[in-house]
Amino acid sequence: MTEIHRPRLPPLGSLRAFEAVARHGGLVAAAAELHVTHGAVSKQIGILEVELGEPLFERRNRGLFLTGRGRWLAGRLSAIVAQLDDTLAEFARRDDDRPLVVSCEPTLCLRLLIPSLPALRAATGLDIRVLAAGGRIDLRRDRVDVAIRRDDFPISGHLAVRVLAPEAMAPVCAPALADAADLPVLHTRSRPDAWPAWRRRGHPSFRGGPDVQFEHFSLALEAAIAGQGVALASLHMVADDLRAGRLVALHPFRTDGSRYVALTEHPMAPDGPERRLADWLGARMADTIAAHLAPSDLTD
Repeated sequence: MTEIHRPRLPPLGSLRAFEAVARHGGLVAAAAELHVTHGAVSKQIGILEVELGEPLFERRNRGLFLTGRGRWLAGRLSAIVAQLDDTLAEFARRDDDRPLVVSCEPTLCLRLLIPSLPALRAATGLDIRVLAAGGRIDLRRDRVDVAIRRDDFPISGHLAVRVLAPEAMAPVCAPALADAADLPVLHTRSRPDAWPAWRRRGHPSFRGGPDVQFEHFSLALEAAIAGQGVALASLHMVADDLRAGRLVALHPFRTDGSRYVALTEHPMAPDGPERRLADWLGARMADTIAAHLAPSDLTD
């Protein structure tokens, strides 16, 4: 067998650091992406410059500026790093024994995703591992394949976004309280702007009763089911309770301008597990919207 002698390459870490600094135009943003200190990134740049025997940046006015040859190298490396990332992501997806790791906002997770798992698995054949978390996420660092989020925060531009369904809100309470006056109004610290946003849209405010604070959205919904007051609820989280008669809506559901989305590191492959999950969940949420809102109600 002929032995292949490959030229010695600089350390991969130094190449990645250089590509990130060149793309971001600075150490701080590159360090944040790589989850290291900017000092560590600077050290890796120094290692690469020693390996190549020439500077890749000009350092002036406390800034870094690519040299001409550095700019050429950055352009080539950017394509190589992107291809490497895609290859590793594809490698991970091809592990048939690995469950699809899905991070989902906690209350949506408890009230929609987990109860739907048997039907989802039967329809898609997916083995799913569920994590409850909300807000921003680093999919690669957290080893998550798909994040289900409401788009009420800035979403990183490098993530692929698949819209699942619009959010729709309405005040709900236990049926026994539907005709009561001066109901306690249930608030939640995890969605503090829910009631103010509802009122800003000109909807009934239910200001008559006392305000009651809960730490999490799910607790406010459970309190409403228990007859402790009126909560502003997401349709996707209470559809089963409405169907079962545990809750009633005191006002028609209305969209609030936000949406539920599925976030992935790369665009979903047409036949990939991420797409199967998003297609099934999106269809389920669309059916819920269609059952409770007229087409004219989809925009306020």
